[in-house]
Amino acid sequence: MEESVPKLRKDLELIPTYYKGERGALVRDPLGLIKEPIFLKGELLGLMGLIDGKRNIRDIQIELMRQKSGTFISSDEVKSLLSELDSVFILDSENYRQQKDRMISEYSLLGIREAYHAGRSYPQASEELRAYLDSFFHHEEGPDEELKEKKIIALISPHIDLEAGKRIYAKAYNSIKNIAPKRIVLLGTGHNMHEFFLALTEKDFETPLGRVMTDKDFVRELKSAGNGAVSPYDIAHRSEHSLEFQLIFLQHIFGSGFSLIPFLCGSFHKVLDKVLRPSDIPGVDSFLKVLSDFVKEHVSDTLLVAGVDFSHIGPKFGHSERASSLLLETKNHDRVLIDAICRGKIEDFWTETREVKDRYNVCGFSAIACLLEIIKGTPGQLLAYDVWQEEMTQSAVSFAAIAFERK
Repeated sequence: MEESVPKLRKDLELIPTYYKGERGALVRDPLGLIKEPIFLKGELLGLMGLIDGKRNIRDIQIELMRQKSGTFISSDEVKSLLSELDSVFILDSENYRQQKDRMISEYSLLGIREAYHAGRSYPQASEELRAYLDSFFHHEEGPDEELKEKKIIALISPHIDLEAGKRIYAKAYNSIKNIAPKRIVLLGTGHNMHEFFLALTEKDFETPLGRVMTDKDFVRELKSAGNGAVSPYDIAHRSEHSLEFQLIFLQHIFGSGFSLIPFLCGSFHKVLDKVLRPSDIPGVDSFLKVLSDFVKEHVSDTLLVAGVDFSHIGPKFGHSERASSLLLETKNHDRVLIDAICRGKIEDFWTETREVKDRYNVCGFSAIACLLEIIKGTPGQLLAYDVWQEEMTQSAVSFAAIAFERK
């Protein structure tokens, strides 16, 4: 009986690219077991395409020999290549699962969610960070004229690289400078979530600008309400940037005295054709009902912020076409989504994504859908929209700032 081969991990980011003129793939691990991105090329890259959970050692051996025009490759060579991939946690193997369980267990015991991206995506020293965030607003004196007298209840902001989204971040966070929330519901994309719809954490959040206390009692209430839809562990928060990037802006504007209700949204795409909105999903419905009722009760001093991006196009995100050839249709798709968001029409938002079968990889889809459920029918105003294009990978990401006025 031939040895079976574990599947590749589903949660890895595989980015087609070139290094020193050689085609390969950059492997990134949102979970963090792979400390630094790995560049795979040659035989290892060819092997990656054959690891599908269906082929055994013999099948892979034959296919690799075919790729090399009949050059003999022994089963021991195949095993050695697989062992090399397993040693760096690329395979969904027993080795990987043991290390993942260890990481989850160790992280669950911590009381603080430390700033994972400080010193990587933004300055680690507090004064440097304050100066850096100030630079976002040099040309923005305050909220747009039409927003000055409005009380904003919710905000959509990007979570793209801070420099790439600088203008849109500034537009988003200028819109809330005239409010003073006591609590902030912070939701975003869980890029490393594949099993559950939602992930909460009771940990307090610490950044170079200070520590923000999480409303632990209410988080526990939400966990109970969400039941099977909520992840039993909070490891998804460890390296996630979609909330962390929002938090440093919020602290820059409001200080660290507000309380936090943080959660991440996993993919809803496996139920996209089965339901019409998040409140049709068991577990998610009761979670959102409890949260929506809470926000209504505390509407005068509560702000909701969703850290999301829109479309992801080009080879980096699985398309055979370059982003430039997809850009017009992508912008049209985004326009339909943003129109539905600003009209508070969650069914239209959901339907558009279902009809295109999420062809444009809107990573913020689930979080935006949840936000629209929580603030049902509240109209939004588009503040700014942009697309960042990455020349090296011929790929692109779109993002926007949208503010919602309290009724």
